[in-house]
Amino acid sequence: PGMRNGWNPEDEVLAGAVGCHKQPLPGETASSDEEGEAEDESCEMTWKKSPRLADGLMRFSINLLKEVQLESNRTNVILSPLSIALALSHLALGAVDQTEKHLLEVMHLESVPCLHHRLGTLRRRFTESTLSLASRLYLKKGFEVKETFLEDSEKFYGAKPMTLSGINEDDLTAINKWVKEATNGQIPTFLQQLPGNTVMLLLNAIHFHGFWKNKFDASFTGPDVFHLDDKFVVPVEMMKAQKYPLSWFTLESQDIQVAKLPFKSNMSFVVIVPHQYTWNISRVLENFPYKQLCRLFPKEVPTTVKIPRIKLDHQLELNKVLSQMGLQELFTNPNLQKITDEPLLVSSIQHQSTLELKEDGVEASAATSIAISRSVSAFSLNRPFIFMIFEDETGIPLFIGSVQNPNPNAAPQLKDPQNSHEARDDHEDPMPK
Repeated sequence: PGMRNGWNPEDEVLAGAVGCHKQPLPGETASSDEEGEAEDESCEMTWKKSPRLADGLMRFSINLLKEVQLESNRTNVILSPLSIALALSHLALGAVDQTEKHLLEVMHLESVPCLHHRLGTLRRRFTESTLSLASRLYLKKGFEVKETFLEDSEKFYGAKPMTLSGINEDDLTAINKWVKEATNGQIPTFLQQLPGNTVMLLLNAIHFHGFWKNKFDASFTGPDVFHLDDKFVVPVEMMKAQKYPLSWFTLESQDIQVAKLPFKSNMSFVVIVPHQYTWNISRVLENFPYKQLCRLFPKEVPTTVKIPRIKLDHQLELNKVLSQMGLQELFTNPNLQKITDEPLLVSSIQHQSTLELKEDGVEASAATSIAISRSVSAFSLNRPFIFMIFEDETGIPLFIGSVQNPNPNAAPQLKDPQNSHEARDDHEDPMPK
């Protein structure tokens, strides 16, 4: 582990943000319909050189979670930054001037060369693996959409804009049916109603079923407690494993533990657990060394692991959050000339994600120089935490969220002294030699 502190910033060019694989990625070659266009060829060349996509999306993810957490009075949040970025990039394809500039700046993707190509390649790669990605832009009846935008939408984002019929009930049924199919039934009713006077609607759905590389034995799952704060706990069903191969470390400067649980399909579930029960999410995320992550994770060691069974569901309209992040103009007076010459604005951007942690794996859908102390022998997810799901090769964040209370329907209970002691023990056991 001594060498882990020797972080060289130049390595980042090879490593991506948290992606640790340096070999060329699958899906880089131009597809046959793109061959022959000089611009397309040069775009394919830049793919392996630039880790900026993962880095930009990671910064966007952190800003998004901080903003949503401020807006949300709910205890748990789950978002898919990748899903939301795909919807906004699709919109950027039709935007010009300041509108396009602001969209790319908010996502931190303004310096990514050939962005739509890169995202198109990513979308194809992901849809060939365990991820179902679907993105749609709905327009009010009567708008004449430009041919180039239609073609590029299909080419990069796999989705032409759809026209709303104008009959609310029919449109609602069609939208919900599409989202249900796109997320394999995980999100059966995406919209309860259509926003009034809808001109343009951006919808995005993503479904991911991950299986733990190392499954938990369901016979060990049993009742336990989750510490809400210094005084209260809630009962949870806790999954347990005795000698689970876990890669994790403690970041003493921030008083947090970070662990990585791999899935079978080149994806990882990363959790950040502050030692204190109550903490400021903005502060934790602002100082989090995500660029060095893949260097910081040590070799897996057999660890006693406890993780609560959780089902999270979060739906939100992103208009307010994105306005706070600097995209107010989308909803008032954007320049979307590449879509249509008529005045057009975004009525609503809708996003929904669900996540379930269980013994065999995770099912998730979304409709958008460091000193390391030795790891201790037990890792218990028994207090509020932040989580991310990454694609390992590219370091692209698929999901990000935070869990303050995995069982919000249960009445909080006052801790007894034994509970407090147990929680402390988990973090103070010395590492077995």
